[in-house]
Amino acid sequence: MLPRQVLSALALPATALSLPAMPVGSEAKETVPVCLLVESPTTPINPPDCWAWYAKTSEPADYCGPSSFGVVSDIQAPAGWINDCMSLRNSLLSTPRDFLLADYATEHFNTLLSHGHCALQVKPKTPPTSDPIYFGGTDLTDILRSSIQRSDEGRVGVRGSMICYSYPLDWRVVPV
Repeated sequence: MLPRQVLSALALPATALSLPAMPVGSEAKETVPVCLLVESPTTPINPPDCWAWYAKTSEPADYCGPSSFGVVSDIQAPAGWINDCMSLRNSLLSTPRDFLLADYATEHFNTLLSHGHCALQVKPKTPPTSDPIYFGGTDLTDILRSSIQRSDEGRVGVRGSMICYSYPLDWRVVPV
């Protein structure tokens, strides 16, 4: 090693260069409210910040357009969480339902559906109005199927954006 290389190695350690300048928060670890699901047409008394109606149907609808897909890599996934996502999808396929998100937050994600350690979360970009956001059972089973396929065998969560019933929103499938 030349003297110049020794000096550079001492002055600029490689590990120090790879550290972030500012702490980075973990997106997947934020606290997310769970939406209350109420069978339509019942309206809850004193509803929570996030709630949705569901309606059983023989033909689940498709209210959402195409979705983008990305990775949520900062997850701490419990073993088998992706199997819980498969169970959630199978439940939606065996008992078809459509969902109408009536009230929600726009500043953070809302857990629309969960099973075991798997959560399907949504974050609408516009505030609630008197018109709920519709999610067809087909939309949700498609998102779950694609997320399971893209999860790298449960090593990453999956995220995306789409428009549902004219409302733009972000979504993600992550372990909880």
